[in-house]
Amino acid sequence: MKALVTGANGLIGSNLVRALLARHYDVRGLVRPTSDRRALEGLDVELAVGDILDFDSLMDAVEGCDLVFHVAAIFSYSRHGPETLMDTAVTGTNNVLDAAQEANVRRVVLTSSSVVFGSTVAATVLTEAAAAPEADPVPYVLSKIEQEKAAFRKAGDLNLDIVAVCPTICVGPHDYGLSESNAVIINYLNDPFRATWPGGCNIVAAADVAAGHVQAAERGASRQRYILGGENLSWRQIHTMVSAMCGVPGPLMTATHTSSYLAAAFHEAVSHFTGKRPLVTRDQATMVGRHYWYDHSRAQALGYRPMPGRQALIKAVSWLVTSEHVSAALRHRMTLADDIYEDRRQEEEKGNPIHAVQDG
Repeated sequence: MKALVTGANGLIGSNLVRALLARHYDVRGLVRPTSDRRALEGLDVELAVGDILDFDSLMDAVEGCDLVFHVAAIFSYSRHGPETLMDTAVTGTNNVLDAAQEANVRRVVLTSSSVVFGSTVAATVLTEAAAAPEADPVPYVLSKIEQEKAAFRKAGDLNLDIVAVCPTICVGPHDYGLSESNAVIINYLNDPFRATWPGGCNIVAAADVAAGHVQAAERGASRQRYILGGENLSWRQIHTMVSAMCGVPGPLMTATHTSSYLAAAFHEAVSHFTGKRPLVTRDQATMVGRHYWYDHSRAQALGYRPMPGRQALIKAVSWLVTSEHVSAALRHRMTLADDIYEDRRQEEEKGNPIHAVQDG
């Protein structure tokens, strides 16, 4: 069976390509002409160069495919305006579905997001039955809500088989572009105050999200949504674990909603002059104090079995500390935990060597 993966070079896309190859699928990956393709190096994947906003290139990419995994999206709180987010999410998705219908694709798996189910101030675990998110969602969240609505509407019009998967905070390897999820880890390590904040999120390993995509494609119900989550944790728990894994002190303070917003405004102002991604944005600051906690029982019925949040963080940190996302100065201050070295040893035994780390 042949599968097309849009956004194949991204965090979820590159891990999905690996999961499909392990299941003996023939895989074609759609990448843009300017995409960084290091995450796909050494893999037996056919590359199609195109863009989800270019319908002709999509038609070339989807030809001969039985399945389409539409992963390509913009996950950003700072680098793209609301119009770009919405155009990519909605117009791009409509293009993918139109191309899939014309090519007689059997099924489309849409990568949505758990944020479409909202969040809560109290520590409440949400399911796929949750009501719409808060009244004024930030642009990224709104783009995912509208993407999902457009996808199901278009699939209904085209009589196309579609399943949506909704990952939570997905962390892990092969993330050369540094997704917002892995950036949470890097930003915490770079923060001189190592601040944590109220609320929490659901942490899931990229490899588990990839496996969940395949399970949804093979066994999911048509027109159904599946949360692909891992473990619900407070931010303090997450930051404490990252500090222990990297051998650095922290968390050293707890930020409030107000202090987070003021700090975000400062970092955005600095970013305007440096051109670098801000450590935090005002959109992200509005999420402080909320719980993004979810239940993946529906996906579990398909065979989905995610690893614990701590193990997902180990997998992510193990790769990140060897990457260009961690400066030599920061790496020198780290004393990596034995768990990180054990994960690296296991990956090498699987034939997935990770570059050496020079720690303190």
